[in-house]
Amino acid sequence: MPPHENSRPWSGIRRWGIVCLGLLSALAAVLFVLAPVEQDIAKYEWQPGPGAGNTALPLMPYQPSRLDASFDCAQPRDGLLLATNPPPGMAGEQDAGNGLTVRADQGVLRVRLGDTQLADRPTGAGCRWHVRADDTGTRVDVNGGTLGHSPDRPSVTGLFTEGLDAGLHVQVVADTRFDSSAGVLKVVLGVLAVLSLVALLVLARRWDQAVARRVRLLPRRWWRPRAPDVVVAAALGGWSIIGALTVDDGYIVTMLKARAESGFAGNYFRWFNAPEAPFGWFYEMYRLLAEVSAQEVWLRLPSVLLGLVAWVLVDRVLLPRLTSGELRWTRWAAAALFLLWYLPFDVGLRPEPLIVVGSLVVFALVERALATGAVAPLAAGLVVAGATVAVTPTGVAAFLPFVAALSGLVRLLRRRGNRALPALLCLLLAAAASTLLWMFYDQTLGTVLAATDVRTRIGPAMDWQQEIERYATLLDPNVVEGSLNRRVPVLLTLFGMAVLGALLLRGRTPGLAAAACRRLAVCGALYLVALTFTPTKWTHHFGALAGFGTLLLALVVHTVARGALRSVRARAIALALLAGVTALAVSAPDSWWSLSELGVWAADGMPSILGFGPATLVLGVGLALAVAGALAGAWRSAGGAQTDDRRALRWLPATGPLLVLIALGTVVLEVGSMARAVTTRWDTYTVGRSNLASFGGSKCGIEDWLTVEPDPAAGVLRPAAGSAPARLEGMRDGGFPAGTEPLVRPAWGSYRSPDGSMTSAWYALPPDAGAVDRAPLVLGVAGTGDVQVRVEFGRADGEVLSSADVDVATEGKWRDRRLDPAETPGADRVRVLAEDRDEEGWVAVTAPRLPVVVPSAQFVPPSEEVAVDWPNAFLLPCRQPASLADGMVQPVRYRFAPGPDSQELAGLSYTPDAGGPYAPLVQLATEHPVPTYLRGDKLREPISVFRFDYPAPMRDLKVTRSTRPLTAFTRGGPQM
Repeated sequence: MPPHENSRPWSGIRRWGIVCLGLLSALAAVLFVLAPVEQDIAKYEWQPGPGAGNTALPLMPYQPSRLDASFDCAQPRDGLLLATNPPPGMAGEQDAGNGLTVRADQGVLRVRLGDTQLADRPTGAGCRWHVRADDTGTRVDVNGGTLGHSPDRPSVTGLFTEGLDAGLHVQVVADTRFDSSAGVLKVVLGVLAVLSLVALLVLARRWDQAVARRVRLLPRRWWRPRAPDVVVAAALGGWSIIGALTVDDGYIVTMLKARAESGFAGNYFRWFNAPEAPFGWFYEMYRLLAEVSAQEVWLRLPSVLLGLVAWVLVDRVLLPRLTSGELRWTRWAAAALFLLWYLPFDVGLRPEPLIVVGSLVVFALVERALATGAVAPLAAGLVVAGATVAVTPTGVAAFLPFVAALSGLVRLLRRRGNRALPALLCLLLAAAASTLLWMFYDQTLGTVLAATDVRTRIGPAMDWQQEIERYATLLDPNVVEGSLNRRVPVLLTLFGMAVLGALLLRGRTPGLAAAACRRLAVCGALYLVALTFTPTKWTHHFGALAGFGTLLLALVVHTVARGALRSVRARAIALALLAGVTALAVSAPDSWWSLSELGVWAADGMPSILGFGPATLVLGVGLALAVAGALAGAWRSAGGAQTDDRRALRWLPATGPLLVLIALGTVVLEVGSMARAVTTRWDTYTVGRSNLASFGGSKCGIEDWLTVEPDPAAGVLRPAAGSAPARLEGMRDGGFPAGTEPLVRPAWGSYRSPDGSMTSAWYALPPDAGAVDRAPLVLGVAGTGDVQVRVEFGRADGEVLSSADVDVATEGKWRDRRLDPAETPGADRVRVLAEDRDEEGWVAVTAPRLPVVVPSAQFVPPSEEVAVDWPNAFLLPCRQPASLADGMVQPVRYRFAPGPDSQELAGLSYTPDAGGPYAPLVQLATEHPVPTYLRGDKLREPISVFRFDYPAPMRDLKVTRSTRPLTAFTRGGPQM
C-alpha cells in the first residue's frame, strides 16, 4: 500500500502551485474555444460590358454568404437580364433549383427566386434596382424602397445574361465560414494552456515521487524483439502492400488532397464540405504525409506503426498486468488474435487505429495509477483520452477505463487526504480541459455547432434504438460489412466476453488478476453500449475494439489453459457455443471492399466439402463432440466418477486452442487469398500488384493498367469484302427514341428493324483481335421489351465457331457490351443477330468495334484537376480532386467514377440534398462517357471516365481575397 499523503508531508506551496497552474490551464483552454479565428473571404465581381458573356460560378456551398446585384430600370428590349443558374437551353444534367432570375417581359421587369416572384415593376428611366441576399434572406429594393423579400437565398452556379444594357453589376461573396485559421489570440491561449499543463504534470510527477509506490512500467529488456513480434510486424507490413482497402480510404485521401487548397479538412464529398469538427484533428497529421505522396503503401504507414505500438502495449504492458505465470504460448495466441482483429479493420486511413492505441494507453495508465497510488498517470490518461475522443465519436472508448475503475480511483484520491483535494481537482480539470485544444484548434464554437448541425440534419443520424441495424448488417452475407473477415473477430470476441464474464462471476480464473480483468471486461461491454449512441451504424466501427478484443480473447485462452473449465459440463457448453459462433462467422463469403477482392479466393462464398458448407461442418462436428463429451461425463458421473475425470474430458477439445486455431486459420485465409490474387493476376491490376509496382517506379495505381478510347468511331469494324447488310432499315441520322442516341453512330453502322428481325453482314476481324494487349470487341446495344441480340464468331467460309447472347436490358439507354475474341481461336469474322419478340419493344445495335485506346494519363494529364468519386479515389494516387477553394468547386473537364456496377455509391457527391460538391457541375454541364479498359482484364470496367461539356466557361470575373476575424458566436451554415 502506498504511503498516506500525511505520512510524507508535501509542500503546501507546491500544492497551491498545482491549483494555480490547473486553473490557468483550464481557463486558457476555455478561452481558446471562444477566441476568434481568421476567416478567408473570397468576393467575385461581374460587370458584363460589350462582348462579355455568361460565366460559370459554381458555388460550394450553393448559396452565397452575400449577393449584391444592381441595375437600371430602363430596358431597351425584353430578355434575360440576370440569372444565377443556367437558363433554358443551357441547363446541364441536373436541375439547378432555387436560382435568382431577373427578366424584362413586355415592358415589365420581374424578379423571381425559384418559382416565387419577389417583385415586378414597369421598365422606365430614373431608378436603380438593388437585389441583396444574405443570412436574412433575399430583398429587392428600388431607390431605397423595398418591393419584395424572401427568407431564402438563391443558389448560384453561374451568372447569365442576354446582354441587356442596364448597367448590371454583381458582387458575390462566397460562404467560406469554415475556411479559417487560428488567430494570434487563439495561438497565445493555446500555448499558454499547453505550457501550464506540462508544468502541472511535472509537479504532479514530483508529488507522486514523494508519496506513491515505485513500480516498473515496462519489463526489463522489453525492447528486445521476440518471435511473435517478428510475425506481427511482417504480417502488418505485408498487409500494407497486398491487403484490402478499408471502406473510407478513398473518402479520406480526397479530404487530405483537397486540404491544401480549401484551407481546412472538410467532408469533401458531402455535407457542403463542412469539417468533421469537433472531431478529426488526425486529418492534419495525415495530410502532411499526403503532401509527400498519395501512394497506398505510404499512406498506410501510420496505421502500420500504430499497430506495432498497440501490439507492444498488449504484449509488454497489459498481458503481464492481467495475467500470472508463463506467457510464452499466451503471447503467440495474442499475436494471432491481434492480427485477426487488426488486418481487416485497421490498416488504412480510417481513425480506428488511433482509438485502439489511445484506449490501450489510457487503460494502462489507469491500471498503473491503481497499482502505485500515483495521480500523474490519471492526469496523463485524461489528456490521452481527450485527444482520442477528439478523433472520432467512437474515441469515447478511451474514457471507459475511468468508468470501469471508478471505485478504485475514488479510494486512491481519498488516500491523498482532504488538504490535497483542491490540487487533485484542479489537476484533473486541466487535464480534461485539454480536450478542447484538440477539438477547436482552427474553428470557433459557432462554426463547430454549424458543422454539427449540417451533418445531423442531412444524416445519416440514427437513434440509439436502431443499434440493431449494425448487427443485422454484420450478419448480412450480401454486403461487405457482413463478410467473414469482419464476422470472425467480432463474434469470437462476443463469445470470449461471455465466457470470461461467467468465469469472473464464479471466481474461476486461474492465472488471471481478477480485479484488473473485471475492469477490462467492463470496458469491452461498455464500448458496445457506447456504440449505440453513435449516429451511424457501420460494422467498421468495431475496429476500435481491436485492442480490448485481443486482450479479452487472450485472457480466455490463458485461463482455460490453466484449468478454468474444469468440469465436463462447462467444457461441453463452451464447445457448443464456440461451434455455433464459428459456424455463424464462416457462413459469409470472404468479400472485401471495392476492387480489393479481385482474384480473391472465396470472395463469392466459401467452397463446400462433400456437398456441405464449412458452417454446416463446423456446427455439426462441434455439437457432436460436445454432446458426446457431455454424455460420457454424465455416464461416468452416474457411475460415481468425478465430473472432471480426465478420461471424460478427452472427448472434448480445449476451447482455448480452438479459439487460437480459428483465429490463425482466418488470418492465413485472408493473407493467403490476397497473395494468391496477386500471383494469379500478375499481368493486370490488383491492389497488391499495384503496390509492388510502385516500388519499381510506377506511381499512378490502377491507371498504370487503365486505357481510354478517345474516339469510339476510330475502331468501328467494316463489313468484310463482298458482304452486305441483309433486311436492314438504316437509322442513319436519327429515328431512335428520345435519350437513346448511340455511343457510336457512323452513317452506315447503326440499324433498327421494325419488322421483328434484324441481321448484319459479317464483319472482318483483324488477325490480332484476340491479343492480350488489345481491347475487347465492343457492341453498342439499346432496347426495351422482349428482345434478343446474339454475336457469332466464325470464319470467312461461313462456319460459326461460337456464339454468345448479349444483354439488352438497357431500359432504352445505349450501353456497351464487351466480348473477348481470344475465347474463339481461329475466328476472323463476327456477325450480329437481333430479334424483337415484342410488338411494343424495339432493339438497336451499332456496328461492332475494336477500340483504339491510349493510356488514361496520356488522355487526361495527371496535372489536370478532375472530379474523382470517393469509392475509387484511393486507387488513383496521381489524380488531384477538383478544388473547393474560395467557396467554389473548380469546373473540371473530366470525372473519374467507379465502374458501372458501383456508380450508385458515388451518388451523394452529385445530390444537392446531401450537400454534394459536384452537384453544381452537373447542373452546369452535360456529361459524356469516355470508354475505359483494363489492360489484362478485357471485360472489366473498374474505372469509368466522363467528359463534362460546359455551355459557359469561367470568364470575366474579378476575384478579391481578404481575411476578417470570425467570432465564436457566428454560426450560420449552408441552407438546406
